[in-house]
Amino acid sequence: MTDSQFESCILLIRQGGKNGLREIYDEYGRFIYSVMLSVVKNSHNAEDLTSDFFLKLWNKLADTYKSGGGHKRWLAAVARNMAVDFLRKNCREQLIIDGDSDEKEHTELPDSADTENIVIGTMSVRDALERLDSGEREIVNLKLFGDMTFRDISLVLEKPLGTVSWKYNNAVKKLKGFMKEVQSQ
Repeated sequence: MTDSQFESCILLIRQGGKNGLREIYDEYGRFIYSVMLSVVKNSHNAEDLTSDFFLKLWNKLADTYKSGGGHKRWLAAVARNMAVDFLRKNCREQLIIDGDSDEKEHTELPDSADTENIVIGTMSVRDALERLDSGEREIVNLKLFGDMTFRDISLVLEKPLGTVSWKYNNAVKKLKGFMKEVQSQ
């Protein structure tokens, strides 16, 4: 979605048009979810926060958007801030939930004969991402799944550009190493 298409959707939302919200959700729902998940590290909370994000976008966030600033960066920054606020408010409860639960992030699998390969592949990717520290994982999520530039990631995370690219390169090296281990087994 281009900036002008996004701005048209925001204008529709401001005028009470649900189609604007639907288009933004269809285009960026997974992206917002991945940003939330990279911060809160719990699929249920990430789903709830993603829903909250779009409700807030409908109710008041659309009014705060300023054109020309890069809509994807704005979406990521707002989503990340919401997730951080959630953790601050629920820090003690979150630690208890995470400590008591063995629940892993769930993934919907398609109905196919390749389900076993998909499960193994998903487990390998999840295991590989879990080997990264939280900062590296967040950068990889924004770069690969959010399709963001290092500059945008730097602005969203409020970290120097050099730090972001360095952490990303280290994360990629770790991921390659893990995938070599998996393939040799």
